[in-house]
Amino acid sequence: MTRPLHPSPRIHLILLFTFVALLLLGMTRAEANVSRTEGFSAPARIELTDQSLIYGEITDMHDGAVYVTTALMGDVVIPLESIALLESDQEIEVLTRDQNTLSLSALRIVDGELVLEDEGRLGVDQLDVANPEDWEAGRGYHTTGRVTSAVEFSRGNTETDQLNLDMETILESRRDRVTLRADYEETSSIIRSTEDGGVTKTESQATADNWQVIGKYDYFLTDPRNYIGMNLGFTADKFADVKRRSYFGPYYGRKLLSRDGLKLDAELGISYVDTDFLVSEDNDYTGMNINLTGETTFFDGTLKLYFRQINIVNLSSMEKSIYRTTFGLRFPLLLGLEAAAEATADYDGGAAEGKEKLDETLKFRIGYRW
Repeated sequence: MTRPLHPSPRIHLILLFTFVALLLLGMTRAEANVSRTEGFSAPARIELTDQSLIYGEITDMHDGAVYVTTALMGDVVIPLESIALLESDQEIEVLTRDQNTLSLSALRIVDGELVLEDEGRLGVDQLDVANPEDWEAGRGYHTTGRVTSAVEFSRGNTETDQLNLDMETILESRRDRVTLRADYEETSSIIRSTEDGGVTKTESQATADNWQVIGKYDYFLTDPRNYIGMNLGFTADKFADVKRRSYFGPYYGRKLLSRDGLKLDAELGISYVDTDFLVSEDNDYTGMNINLTGETTFFDGTLKLYFRQINIVNLSSMEKSIYRTTFGLRFPLLLGLEAAAEATADYDGGAAEGKEKLDETLKFRIGYRW
């Protein structure tokens, strides 16, 4: 396993605090700093409950807020409950929380209610999304994913071959979500030695050989911000003496943030962990599973900062718990290609006796996203 950083369990806290700071920065950028603006002609006129005026083009509406592009303030997010009057000549299709679709020739909101074509009214708390895609309207799944690789061939005084493959795909509908992640790493060094008689002997020695597969299923409840799910994971690490480790268990999750450019999920559950070692004695235990998954975007979505924290706390022996922290930055290239810089810290308190408990890696990846 590559260890370019100095081992220290504090890296988990450092990565977590850094992510939270940047997450708060993204939140500050996304929130509307609403002020009085007059004299600009635009498709929509918005009067707030504090009598401020906003003029701009409505680009989206979801999670109880309207997204507006303005000439002076850029992109702003306005909670629907803060709007006293909204008038726009834009044609719009609105999906309600009970899955009814409303096609409107103009958008008009008065005192917390949407004015319908037949002059009827609907409370803004019943609105879900504007101009929904098929999967948002309950038809099929929205599929996203990526596959990346990091390959190194070094020749010279030190000869090293390294291969790392990483894959993630997410299928999400109105009722559920399926997540699959996989990672494989293999590293070997070529060692040359000269024997008596001047004969050079070449030997390839592996220094890393590990993989992991993680699957998750989430079922959204009546309030789609809340969900229940099931974790299933398999890992192996030859040089940590782990022949195979598996874990599974249920959890409860909540979407703490679910905006386009700012997302954060938190999950709490239990997991049964079973480890088969190559040499050491096998063991198993029941632990508490705590997961955090977040991402935020910068520069109009060009850069994406992402964070994953997986914790399996051994309830019978805290020092044998497992922590995996992943912190990275992705940015697009051309034709669906993307590059990423990623730092990972794996602490395995249940590692075999005499094996290193903390692995830290810094990787630069390139891959394809869809």
